[in-house]
Amino acid sequence: MAYIQGEPRNQTSLFPVSIDELIPADHLVRVIDAYVARIDLKVLGFDRSEPKVNGRPPYNPADLLKLYLYGYFYQIRSSRRLEAECQRNVEVMWLLNRLAPDFKTIADFRRDNTVAFSATCRAFVQFCRGAGLVKGDLVAIDGSKFRAVASNRRHVSIKHLKRDLEKLDQRIARYLASLDESDENESAEKIDTNKVKEALSRLQSKRANNLTGQALMEELGLSQIIVGEDEAKMMRAPQGNFAGYNVQSAVDEEHGLIVHHEVTQDSDDRRQLAPMATAVQQVLDQEDVTVTADAGYSNGEQFQACDDAGITAIVPLNRENRSAENALFPQAEFKYDPETDSYRCPAGQVLILKSINKGSANYHAQASACGGCALKGSCTRARHRTLKRHPNEAAFERMTKRLNANPDMMLRRKSTVEHPFGNLKQWALGTGRFLLRQLQGAKAEMALAVTSYNLKRTINILGTRRLLEMLA
Repeated sequence: MAYIQGEPRNQTSLFPVSIDELIPADHLVRVIDAYVARIDLKVLGFDRSEPKVNGRPPYNPADLLKLYLYGYFYQIRSSRRLEAECQRNVEVMWLLNRLAPDFKTIADFRRDNTVAFSATCRAFVQFCRGAGLVKGDLVAIDGSKFRAVASNRRHVSIKHLKRDLEKLDQRIARYLASLDESDENESAEKIDTNKVKEALSRLQSKRANNLTGQALMEELGLSQIIVGEDEAKMMRAPQGNFAGYNVQSAVDEEHGLIVHHEVTQDSDDRRQLAPMATAVQQVLDQEDVTVTADAGYSNGEQFQACDDAGITAIVPLNRENRSAENALFPQAEFKYDPETDSYRCPAGQVLILKSINKGSANYHAQASACGGCALKGSCTRARHRTLKRHPNEAAFERMTKRLNANPDMMLRRKSTVEHPFGNLKQWALGTGRFLLRQLQGAKAEMALAVTSYNLKRTINILGTRRLLEMLA
């Protein structure tokens, strides 16, 4: 039995097949083409959205935006690989009408339109909002660390420089000692003093560079720097420390769409709750916003800022126990009276305000009251019990009440926000590592990745044909 045979390569046809006939009616590229056609590139801030009258015509930014959306959808982020796709991929040929820009043009477009990519991402969120895919009833916030281009070996800190300086001083001392010993003891084995002096000169040069680096970093107020990508920071993650960025995302519970994201340089999430929640409030254009996050966002100042903005935040508390009396009565057993600004202990004694230090209020009980108290053994080992009240203690108390009223909130948070980050790392960005250097490059890549993720998610929810109808 013979094999299935294809057509000869040089076979001609009376009716040649057009590229449009090769692309199914419900293909992704038709969605990308329809979406880019309906947005205003000039309003979004794309470079060369209006061609100049004179000179060589540029590529239409709409075509290059289509190319990047397609590339990030299929994990093709390299400008050289995108150039190759333009010359061999029928889908890309259809999308770009057989245009084949070179890799330099493709790379420059991504580098020069960081702000416009972020605006495009927000525009698609607004489209989803209008389509009823984003309700805004509950938004989950989370952060994840993404690796930068720079290697960990390029990390320099004051601490490391001082440690290296000690090692250099020890080596220099050994070389000097060997020279002295050679001069004093003529019967000892002769050493090549010229080579020793050359090595000593190199070490002294390294020592001078080390001191210069320390002085420069101290003058600039830097404790660490990544050589070659100074805007990246060392991030602590379960898999170890690495140079990277902390990416924040806010995900709507209804369909798991990312309504807002931000690339930050903070190594933790403690200062990100209020900025992210406020941004969500602006994106959704609604005053009543409920957000949730994990215990890494626990911060009294951030809680108070959310309350002031009318945002309902639900975050587990992660408070340091500043007292050595862990096994004794916790502070929660003491009732606070806002009218008298005092606490009442389980035995009924009053703790009054004694001092305020760095915003924290210190409350003391009378030594005489504690001395004869039957509960003292379970309360304090000191002469009298003391308490410290955080400047934003009221915000912590309100947060505790909200947590008690919503016991399933952390499960809802996890099921909402963990899935998008997994997709961004393993699907959109492949290895979870950026290709572009510096903060602007990371922002450009993340905006394209988030837009591609939301696009893919929307297709899964509505289907390609329904989405095309809505974009028409």
